[in-house]
Amino acid sequence: MGVLPVPAKQYFSDFAFDLVDYAIVRKGKQVATVKGLSNSDHGQQFVSFLYGIDVRIGDRLQTDNSAAFVSRVDYDTYNGQKQLINAYVR
Repeated sequence: MGVLPVPAKQYFSDFAFDLVDYAIVRKGKQVATVKGLSNSDHGQQFVSFLYGIDVRIGDRLQTDNSAAFVSRVDYDTYNGQKQLINAYVR
């Protein structure tokens, strides 16, 4: 769990040019399309979404160019409140 220096909506706004549309696919069915921000931490790739998005271990995250499976979910907080959900992918 990480701590954000600013609220997540501001963080996403600051990096709006890097946001990508991700389809969340669960059991072969698309359940949502949401904007996410790709990143890495200690060599592990993850996609950050605003908190409240329904993403689970085993879901496939798909873009126009790639697809990856969620292997772990973690959260970033701001002022003690969950603000981002980080979907680690393999």
